Amino acid sequence: MKSRRSETREFAPLATYRPREALKLVERLQSSGIAYRAETVQPRQADCRGPTTVVEVSVDPQKCEQANRIHIDLFGDGLPNYDSSFFRQHRNV
Repeated sequence: MKSRRSETREFAPLATYRPREALKLVERLQSSGIAYRAETVQPRQADCRGPTTVVEVSVDPQKCEQANRIHIDLFGDGLPNYDSSFFRQHRNV
């Protein structure tokens, strides 16, 4: 049984990923013991050339630095989407 405390836990948005990339990241977060939340969402803008579904990954705020290192290890130092790379202060938008 899950406690209410774990269900209402706050998570810090990391970025949005294509499903295949999100799976790689989530596997690494799990193996590193980092609490995360992954939600499938529709992209903000309708773009026929882009993915039709993306996965928004959020992590335990106390583990953001470690999660960022995992992201860099998997995908390099660039962030996977426009919003997170240029408007970090608006990550919840």
